[in-house]
Amino acid sequence: MESDSDSDGSHISATPPRKSTPSPPHVVSKKTRIRIKPSKSKESPSGSSKKPSQPEPEPEPISTHLPFQIRRPSDAPSIAPSIETLPAGYFSSSHSGSFSKFRRAFVNLEPFQTQPVATSAASHSRAETRKPGNQLLPNLIGASTPLPSFKRRTCSATTDGNFVKLNLSGGKRKKFLNKKGKFSGKRYKRGKFKPRHQKEEQEDTVEELKQRGGSKRREIDGDAVEEAAALARQEPSEENLLKLLNLVYGYDCFRDGQVEAIKMVLDGKSSALVLPTGAGKSLCYQLPAVILPGVTLVVSPLVALMIDQLRQLPYVIRGALLSSTQTPEEASETLKQLRQGGIKVLFVSPERFLNEEFLSIISSLPAISVVVIDEAHCISEWSHNFRPSFMRLRASLLHKTLKVRCVLAMTATATTTTLDAIMSALDIPSTNLIQKAQLRENFHLSVSLVRNRMKDLLNLIKSPPFSEVQSIIIYCKFQYETDQISRHLNDNNILAKSYHSGITAKERTYVQELFNSNKIRVVVATVAFGMGLDKRDVGAVIHYSLPESLEEYVQEIGRAGRDGRLSYCHLFYDDETYFKLRSLTHSEGVDEYVVNKFLHEVFPADKYSCGKICSLIKESASRRFDMKEEVLLTLLTHLELGDVQYLQLHPQINATCTLAFHKTPPLLLAQKVSAIAVILKRSENKHGQYTFDIPTVANDMGVTAVELTNQLYELKLMEEITYEMKDLAYCYRVIEVPTDLLSLSADITQWLSEVENCKVRKMDAMFNAANFALNQCDKMQGCSDANHTPCLQRKILDYFSGVENADFCKKIGQSSPFLRADIKVFLQSNSQARFTPRAVARVMHGIASPAYPSTAWSKTHFWGRYMHIDFKVVMEAAKEELKNFVGKDML
Repeated sequence: MESDSDSDGSHISATPPRKSTPSPPHVVSKKTRIRIKPSKSKESPSGSSKKPSQPEPEPEPISTHLPFQIRRPSDAPSIAPSIETLPAGYFSSSHSGSFSKFRRAFVNLEPFQTQPVATSAASHSRAETRKPGNQLLPNLIGASTPLPSFKRRTCSATTDGNFVKLNLSGGKRKKFLNKKGKFSGKRYKRGKFKPRHQKEEQEDTVEELKQRGGSKRREIDGDAVEEAAALARQEPSEENLLKLLNLVYGYDCFRDGQVEAIKMVLDGKSSALVLPTGAGKSLCYQLPAVILPGVTLVVSPLVALMIDQLRQLPYVIRGALLSSTQTPEEASETLKQLRQGGIKVLFVSPERFLNEEFLSIISSLPAISVVVIDEAHCISEWSHNFRPSFMRLRASLLHKTLKVRCVLAMTATATTTTLDAIMSALDIPSTNLIQKAQLRENFHLSVSLVRNRMKDLLNLIKSPPFSEVQSIIIYCKFQYETDQISRHLNDNNILAKSYHSGITAKERTYVQELFNSNKIRVVVATVAFGMGLDKRDVGAVIHYSLPESLEEYVQEIGRAGRDGRLSYCHLFYDDETYFKLRSLTHSEGVDEYVVNKFLHEVFPADKYSCGKICSLIKESASRRFDMKEEVLLTLLTHLELGDVQYLQLHPQINATCTLAFHKTPPLLLAQKVSAIAVILKRSENKHGQYTFDIPTVANDMGVTAVELTNQLYELKLMEEITYEMKDLAYCYRVIEVPTDLLSLSADITQWLSEVENCKVRKMDAMFNAANFALNQCDKMQGCSDANHTPCLQRKILDYFSGVENADFCKKIGQSSPFLRADIKVFLQSNSQARFTPRAVARVMHGIASPAYPSTAWSKTHFWGRYMHIDFKVVMEAAKEELKNFVGKDML
């Protein structure tokens, strides 16, 4: 899931500049979605903006069909720069690690406009003239002050802003590498949403910032920090830790659970930490990183999350990251710094543990103080966000191979079953669990029944208390919904942007930057938005549709109210959405005979296959087995990390190579390079193009696929050859061939079935909580109208505590009089296709799959007709009809 988070989009103000004279009406395309009325700008203090004797005629805007108005550069009003922030595209290769100013924009908010960025030299000159007493390095992730008693959030109330520091190298292009030294960045000056009747602009006062956890910039005394760290190393008492906390972060006390976690890490004890979203989990490894001598390795599921945490490291901690977005040169430079001891905190993805070079470097380091596993629930297949690559993070790898001293597993949402799986995988004793309430108290939780979803949403946002909220996140399930809603909100004068995995990484980063700096009021997003977001003043979270689990619900509402203020979380509820989402929980199910077929392909019949390198081309295998690529990876990972290690996964490769020779004739070059000799033997020659399979050639040479591709790359640099790679594939080495494939197939199928049932139960628990609040709540415990904070909190706490729900309401049907007849008609009308019971059930539930995509099968009128009937019931009916249709012996 690694993705590039660079952005070269500009920060654009939500308010156009004011002018001394009224502007002529804008000529805007009919397709324009955002309309912002121009207003007058403040006059320059120097009085330089005097009216000319004869005003020049204003140029006509360029007519386009784009969803915004384009003006010439000369149209830009001359104003003093009033907002300081990070330059867009900061992480791109064309920018060095410096901060720049930007001017208020004069176009509407679309992600394709750019702003001029001040040069690095200008940034350095500002840093030199800054007074030494004006520096502040607050860390909002690790904020340790206790949450203040929350008060009603109003639009006019100002917020503390997002103070961010990038830990990057200076002038050289060392991506995501910070240097120890003084921080010369500027802090954000927040834009503010205001109702139309409010005309006065207000500034944050120092006193208000202090109340909300902010403070003035200050100088960090490096010598004092080193002295305090030495004292804490000798005696990790709370007094010494508090002194260090104050020096590094400026806070006077710890939050609940932080001291216990820090002391566990300093004692070298592996532990599990469960704290609410935004409660300061990151500080629990950052402060020990200052004290401990070795490297702190942080495993994180998303590049965006790594970048966010890297930005917020205090400058006394040298940090870096390794990601797939880096060039080989950048990755090599980071590893070089790691070997030389120049990095204290390194952020990596779990996929990095497939890289043998990385494992070799890590295991050769003098000491790894602690391995931190962020979002540790991804380890467990029973969690709401299982990641197969996280299964690799087992105690055997961390302790034995990498010689790790201590492991800290952190999460905000985990049931007792998930926690047991995490602690078992990492060998964490049950006594080393630090768990606090998974839900903060400053939430106002409400539920309403959907009538007209879009209209209901608009009415909600335009009505108090949501109309008084400055920043809102709306969560949807489908990408097309985010685009539709954001357009609708903009048409109704609510500045909004959509965010989902379907847009580019730069566009996603641009939207997040606009939201963080309050240039837009609403982000309409899928579940892809949130990790890596550290915006403390989000005042409301709206669920446009039902979340898939209570874990997801808690995690998403946790992005509101991090400043301690009362925040509003609303959920739109309806049965149809529940039926649709419950159907989708069956999208990754697999039948036993498909697993058996898969195993026969993974393990060749050749008795000499042990030790051989094999590949499985992702796209074709996914269609052939009607199995998602994520499920293919889950099965391969299970075969590697199960009770018996049958294979060893290697990094993914392009399995097919087409090569052409240029300088030296092939036969002559084959006499000098052994790889070419094998390629000529194993390839198919068509018109001078030699096509071959990478794993086959690697096996003949006795090298890995990566080593072979490195040799080809060297020949390409010598201009001897050119080549193209295709067919992305999972690559693995066979360790042991199973003796009983049928028994292994049955065991794997049973495990996958339990995982599938777990997802269904999570969906049902989420539905039950919302249904109870709306239809069964007696409103005796403080609930009223749409407000169901007490009963929803009780349901959530019971769920995470493992308490069985006695009030379970199950609306899913168990039978239909027309089901068998409709399946029979469907099979007869599609007699040319080869169906399985699961494939038929998926069509009836409207579930797309690799072999039966929605583009082709959603055209049938049976598509999604039986979502309200339990999937297993439909599947059993399909099995019986298929027996009658093709004969009992065929199934």
